Amino acid sequence: MTIKTMLVSASGDPGRDARLNLACDLAEAFDALLIGAGASLLEPVPDDAFAVGAMTGELMALYRDMAESDVRESRARFDEVAAARGVETRWTGMIGYPAAVVNAAARTADLVIIAARNAGAPLRAPDPVDVIVGAGRAVLLVPSRPTAPPFGRPAVLAWKDSRECRLAAAAALPLLKTAERTHLLTVCRDEDVEAAAASLADVQAWLGRHGVAASSETLARNDTPTGARLLDRAKALGAGLIVSGAYGHLRLTEWVLGGVTRSFLADSPICLLMAR
Repeated sequence: MTIKTMLVSASGDPGRDARLNLACDLAEAFDALLIGAGASLLEPVPDDAFAVGAMTGELMALYRDMAESDVRESRARFDEVAAARGVETRWTGMIGYPAAVVNAAARTADLVIIAARNAGAPLRAPDPVDVIVGAGRAVLLVPSRPTAPPFGRPAVLAWKDSRECRLAAAAALPLLKTAERTHLLTVCRDEDVEAAAASLADVQAWLGRHGVAASSETLARNDTPTGARLLDRAKALGAGLIVSGAYGHLRLTEWVLGGVTRSFLADSPICLLMAR
C-alpha cells in the first residue's frame, strides 16, 4: 500500500501555505501526483423582498463574481506554490459546495488533505466533518500551524477496536512506515486493561508485519477527557501525526461528532489522519 495521488484543498485560510507546502513535501516523499481543489458557494440572497426587491439579479451576479474570484485565487496560489516545488499537479475547481467538490474529486485520490479548522467553511472552504464523512478516503487534517510534519517524526495511533480505527490504521500505513516510531495508545477503564492490552498486542504484531515498529501503552480512564489525555501524551512524545477513527452519529440532517473526535479537531496542533 502506498500513496500515489493526493488531493489538497487550496481554499483560502491562514494555514493554506503551510498545508500546500506540506502536501508538496508528501508528494515528493511518495513520488505522488498532487491535485489541487478549489470551490466556493454563492452567498444566499436575502429573502426579504422589501430589502432586496429588484436588486436580486444584481446581488446574484455580485455573489457569482465573488465565488469565481475565490476559485481563481485558490488556483493561482496552488499553482505558485506547486511550481516552486516542482511537483506534478492537476487542478479541479468550480462554483459549488466546497465539501461536495472535494468529496467528488476524492475518487481520484489515495489521501485527502484539508484544514482541520477553517473559518470560511462551509461556503468558501470544505467543512472537515462533511469531508471525513463523505469522501470515502482517509483525510489528513492540517492545523494552521502544525507543530511538526506528519512523516519522519514519531506517530501516535489512538487505538479503539472499531471499524473506523481499523480503516484509519490501514490508510495510515504509508505514513507510519516513515515514522521514527509508532506509539499505540488507548484509554480504557481499569477493568478493561487486560482486554485492551491484548487488542494492542494484536495491532502491534500486525504493524510489525508491515515493517512498522510500534510500542503500546494503556492509559487508565480518569476525570480528564479522553481526547485531552491522548493529545497531551502525543505532544509529550513529540508526535507529528495522530491516527484515529472518526466517530459520531447522524442527528436529523446534521452529523454530530463524538467527544474525542471533536476534541482532536478543535484542539490538536498535530496533524490528524482520520477515516470513517
